[in-house]
Amino acid sequence: MSFPRRTRHRPGPLALVVLGWLIVSGGELLAHDPGLSSLDVSVTRGAISVSLSLAASDVALIAPSEDPRPQLRALAREAVRMSIDGETLSPLADELLIKDGAAYLHLSFAIEQSQSQPRRLLIASDVPGRVSRGHRELMIVRSDDRVVVEKLLDAGSDPVAIDLDGLSPPASRTARYFLELGVRHILSGYDHLLFLAGLILAAGTVRDVVVALTAFTAAHSLSLALVVIGGIHAPASLVEPLIAGSIVWVGLENLVRASSRSRWPLVFGFGLIHGFGFAGALMELGLARSASEIVVGLLSFNVGVEAGQLAVAAFVVPFAWLTRRRPMWHAGVMSTCSMAMVVAGGYWLIVRLS
Repeated sequence: MSFPRRTRHRPGPLALVVLGWLIVSGGELLAHDPGLSSLDVSVTRGAISVSLSLAASDVALIAPSEDPRPQLRALAREAVRMSIDGETLSPLADELLIKDGAAYLHLSFAIEQSQSQPRRLLIASDVPGRVSRGHRELMIVRSDDRVVVEKLLDAGSDPVAIDLDGLSPPASRTARYFLELGVRHILSGYDHLLFLAGLILAAGTVRDVVVALTAFTAAHSLSLALVVIGGIHAPASLVEPLIAGSIVWVGLENLVRASSRSRWPLVFGFGLIHGFGFAGALMELGLARSASEIVVGLLSFNVGVEAGQLAVAAFVVPFAWLTRRRPMWHAGVMSTCSMAMVVAGGYWLIVRLS
């Protein structure tokens, strides 16, 4: 009995091509890791800060040229997109650091303060689709030092949606934040401190001190309310020179004025100007997102300013009354301090007008 001879099949040209592609691509898949990048997003009251980190192997794929910086910057600006209620945000600035082949990019976006509802932030990243097949990106979104979103993205991931109003901190945290801000602002504002010191030094009685501080407080509180609630703005190019001029005026008046009992109208007028200066610093940081936060933030900031003023008064008043026991000392201290006010205020006035 004979068996039929087994026919030997030879691979055709197409089979050889497919086999070769599998060998080559298989070697590449084993040699190249799809990669993992990271996108760290920090949302604050007035800005969004984005940090994008890429491994050295991914940088080599994205920008194989000798200078990868232009391509990396273009990738970050085009692939990482932010929008609020459908309006696309443009990056204000970007920074790039390359270390050991890896790239670290930083983008900043501004958030315009608005009371309209709702406010929905969309965060989209096309980085996984632009790097290599199978690439993943770890996105972490933070607000007020807490993680609100942690997600692993791929080329097919949808944008991440975040309710900005849902990120608002508790009222107690808002109050504490603006209270500390008010204290720091008054204690670090040398022009405001010099103005207050000049008023207190010239005050003859406790009543004079109380009247002066009350007039100043009422005035700058009114200015803050006009700016934050009423939307009335005064340009810094006008307010800052006027603040310096108020210091010069009070210094000169201390030198030539015999009595300070009817000074409160002048103090109230200058307090309005200083209040616009306070409001400018407050609005630069973004006061709040809702009506309740505006009220809490405004009141807390004002209380912080008053606390700072009382701290200044607690230091200056005993010193002023101590010198009053010796008329010659008091006259010398008043003249020296008032002249210092005129010189300092005049210097600030020239600088701020130039």
